[in-house]
Amino acid sequence: MKKTILKAALFFSLAAAFSSVAISCSNSDDDSTETISTIDPSNFKGNIAAGTTVTLDPSKVYTITGKVMVENGASLIIPAGTRITVAEGANYLIVDRGGKIFVNGTASNPVVFEGTTHKQGHWGGIVILGNAPSNRTVAGTSTSELGDLTYGGTNTADNSGIIKYLVIKDSGFKYNPEKEFNGLSLFGVGSGTTISYVYVTVGADDGVECFGGNVNLDHIVVTGVGDDSFDWTEGYRGTVNYLYAARMKAYQTAAEPGNRGIEADTQDTNPNTTFGNGASNPVINNATFLGNAGGSESQGMKVRAGSNGQFDNIVLANYSTGLDFETDRTLAWFQGASYIKNLRFVNVATKSKAKNTAGTAVDITSVYSENSAAVGAGNGTALPDWAKGWTGLTSFDTTDAMN
Repeated sequence: MKKTILKAALFFSLAAAFSSVAISCSNSDDDSTETISTIDPSNFKGNIAAGTTVTLDPSKVYTITGKVMVENGASLIIPAGTRITVAEGANYLIVDRGGKIFVNGTASNPVVFEGTTHKQGHWGGIVILGNAPSNRTVAGTSTSELGDLTYGGTNTADNSGIIKYLVIKDSGFKYNPEKEFNGLSLFGVGSGTTISYVYVTVGADDGVECFGGNVNLDHIVVTGVGDDSFDWTEGYRGTVNYLYAARMKAYQTAAEPGNRGIEADTQDTNPNTTFGNGASNPVINNATFLGNAGGSESQGMKVRAGSNGQFDNIVLANYSTGLDFETDRTLAWFQGASYIKNLRFVNVATKSKAKNTAGTAVDITSVYSENSAAVGAGNGTALPDWAKGWTGLTSFDTTDAMN
């Protein structure tokens, strides 16, 4: 999903506010405002007010029952080992522009967000808004229509905090066929933000999606999501280093078996925009994508709508199509230089196909170089060592992704 995720999420927001220091909340019955001194872990929702820092207690289990919003000028600190369950429905965590989140998980004690029951789409997801550019406007900003929250700007080095060793389960709540959450949505997030060691599993929509911005990510794992594992649009220009993403065979015959390993756009409605950052152009190094034949979008990498990109040491396995490229500007970029290096196909029926903006088929076999020894995220198709333990996984391979 694209911009509609945030619009839909904010429409279902609640106007309450909670803080461990001073919490202002709006009563849904009479809209009165009161100040409360503590968070109720069993009913965690509302706004963390500007000027407030909230630190959760890792000895407690928190249950999110609505929207939790970190306002501009506020901070949320989540210590290692904290477990946060989320009630079913349009319940989620959002960090506004100027707010900060600190997920201080460790390899032995990750922070876990999960549904109160385990299934795809049980709850929303985690949304972060930053001040780095989106290409939807000349100003680099965009606004969610229903929630009236702005994201983006001109600060490519914007800092929304630190996320380390985070597990997100059961995300992707769906309002209708066109509107649903991702596991982790990054709207205009800047390169001053740290995002490392994040695992998204059993989600109904995308695992991770970047809407513009310049944030860098490393050591990302995505398994068993209903749509794309990693998605970008709106001029995203960060670096992603070490990414392991796989479908799960349990969903191969489901209505949403999982779609692309990567879905790449410059902007979904205008492939030739020059606003903000201009064309999307991230750098993706050391990545493995495992698919299966389920569904109509069994594609390792779908790059279109004018998106650029640079790829090195990539493994694509068990997809019907490896590379699927569209639109003139995307094709011109990849035909202009060597931007796809050390690519390894494993059990991929059609290695590559493409068409220009007019819809004419184009041969792109010359735009990539193959390397049968490429290791991708670290161990070829197998789960890399860096992903073991903190994710709850000890192994994963092609047999876990495909029947």
